[in-house]
Amino acid sequence: MVVKLKVGRNILDIDENDLILDNGACYQIITKEVGYAFDKSIPIMSKKLFNDLKKCELIFTSEGLRQAAINKYGNHVVAFWKFNVNQMHKMGY
Repeated sequence: MVVKLKVGRNILDIDENDLILDNGACYQIITKEVGYAFDKSIPIMSKKLFNDLKKCELIFTSEGLRQAAINKYGNHVVAFWKFNVNQMHKMGY
């Protein structure tokens, strides 16, 4: 199942395999890219959007996701978050 989410000026197709990287400074959707050719970049989610999704329980994290982030990046500041696509679909995204 895929839902559309507006992140900045871009509309992204989000599914249950997409991850948000919380590195303490910004929230990046690391499984997506925006732009063309040599101008590609990872979309950065606003703190307001992240907090709204978190408050409505449309994103979640777990100890397994935290451990995966620690293993990949080597510090305890970063965390991975996943989208709750079924709940987003029910809410009309």
